[in-house]
Amino acid sequence: MASEPDARESDVPATAIPAPARLSDDGDEDIPVIVEDMLHQERVDLEAGMSPVPRATILLIVACLVVYGRQVQVGGLANAARVIQTGATHRDEVLDGQAWRLMSGAFMHANLEHLLGNMALLYILGMACEHAFGVQPFLFLYVAACIAGGLVTMTTEVPAVGASGAIFGLAGAIISLVYVRRRRIELRDHRVGIVLAIWAVYTLALGLLSPIVSNVCLLGGLLGGLILGAILPPAILIDRRELARRPITRLQGALALGILAVSAILFVPHLR
Repeated sequence: MASEPDARESDVPATAIPAPARLSDDGDEDIPVIVEDMLHQERVDLEAGMSPVPRATILLIVACLVVYGRQVQVGGLANAARVIQTGATHRDEVLDGQAWRLMSGAFMHANLEHLLGNMALLYILGMACEHAFGVQPFLFLYVAACIAGGLVTMTTEVPAVGASGAIFGLAGAIISLVYVRRRRIELRDHRVGIVLAIWAVYTLALGLLSPIVSNVCLLGGLLGGLILGAILPPAILIDRRELARRPITRLQGALALGILAVSAILFVPHLR
């Protein structure tokens, strides 16, 4: 009587077992043929399991919408001086001790088109980064990109508003993540690169046309995102719960929330 196959053997995926070597006509053993599926079977799909409701990203979007509504309500877009008065990132004020402006400017916008364009990209890239890195590292990344963009903005006299620097940081983090870990992570839909390129051109054009949108801010955010994207451990490659319990992850979340909270407390009184 034939014995039943061992359960452990039956659980092994067929694609994980290479085809046996064949003997050629002269008796030599042929080299097994490696197909494309065998090369990619260990790679993780960046989009697999991505939630369409990224909670931290949505909270950031809501904050930007509320701030813009308040800008309109108090006449905060009347002119450049009024924009600075209500919280824009500006070198003189930051050097005068108002460091919170490095964050507040990223929640303000120049007009409705500026706001809606940024919020659409923040949703897409925020969803990707929140999924790829986890909630706490994502918030740390966002805050760091805001600050990096704000610091570079201080090389000019231009008052700056807009989340573009932070969003460029998110784009840089995804680019860096996919490139550095290209043997482990697979980006299924490469058309996202086209979308990002179009948005980048639009944002740069807006910066040229608006006196309160800084293009140099984008470079600072992008650089910060590229660096952090290569350093932060990706949650999609390790256990999310274990990552969330790490002291460094908790520290990142605490720093991000602390900076956001203090900046908000100091910023809100100026929106009047």
